[in-house]
Parts: sequence; C-alpha cells; structure tokens
Amino acid sequence: MTSDGSSTLAVAPARTTHRIEERSITLQRIIHAPRELAFLAWTDPVHVARWWGPHGFRSVVREMDVRVGGQFRICMVGPDGAEYPIKGVYRQILEPDRLVYTDDWDDERPPQPSEVTVDFAEQGPEETLLTVAIVFPDREERELAQEMGTVPSWSDSFERLDAYLAER
Repeated sequence: MTSDGSSTLAVAPARTTHRIEERSITLQRIIHAPRELAFLAWTDPVHVARWWGPHGFRSVVREMDVRVGGQFRICMVGPDGAEYPIKGVYRQILEPDRLVYTDDWDDERPPQPSEVTVDFAEQGPEETLLTVAIVFPDREERELAQEMGTVPSWSDSFERLDAYLAER
C-alpha cells in the first residue's frame, strides 16, 4: 500500500524470448570412423583429451562421469598457456546415437549454460555423420559465442577428432 491507501503492483521487466533458431548453432562433419568408435571418442576421457579443442590447444580432462546427471570438467590450454575451463552435466545418453549435455564456463564468470546435442549417424561401416547442435540461453549469447570463434573452434575440434580416429 502506498501512503494514500492505494495499492501498486510491481511488474518485473519483460524478458525477451527468442525462437530456438535464433539461439542455436548447428555444425556437421563426416568423421571417418565407425559410429561406435566416434561415440567412444566423446565419452572416454583418454580419447577426449587427445582431440578436444582448437588446433594448438591441449585439453586436460579433470572429471568425466558419463551417465545421466554425471558431470564433466575439461580445461583447454592454449598455446600461450591460457586456460579455458568448461563444465557440464550429461542430460541424455543414447549409446551410440546421441549425447545431450549442458556446457558452461568453469570459472568466475556468471553462468550462461548452453545445451549441446551430439548426434552420431552411421554413414556406412566406416563413416559417421556428426551433428552438433548448441542452444544458447538467448540470441545475445549465441552472437557472443560466434564473435568468440565458436564455429572455427568446433571445426578445428572435428578435424582433430577425425585425424585422431584415423590413427586408431
């Protein structure tokens, strides 16, 4: 109630919502390996450490509990020694077809988790169509990710994954 006896209603500012297409990035690549091996490369910490991140980076898998509700923590280390820690929680695991997990920075930055869906589609006995769909909290986060080089970084990771699996 106000001092004159009337009541006021506080209205929270409206939050802008965006269609999923405005908040997402989808990338695809043919990986020259059977689907089961491609899936294993995403779910085994020994394999993940060998290909995760852009060219010139190395990755340290600090935690990887591959089960629904399980967490992962990976630190990408740039050529200059700068660290880029990320974390996430597995939401869906359909071996060897699909992984769904959250992805966020693992440091003092405010949380801005995105959801990542990785689909593994068999393209014959020795090839897998890998589709990675990233849904950001809003369009602004998607645009920021693009400015920070998300697409080229994922492309580098796909190249590293394909080369790593070719050695297997």
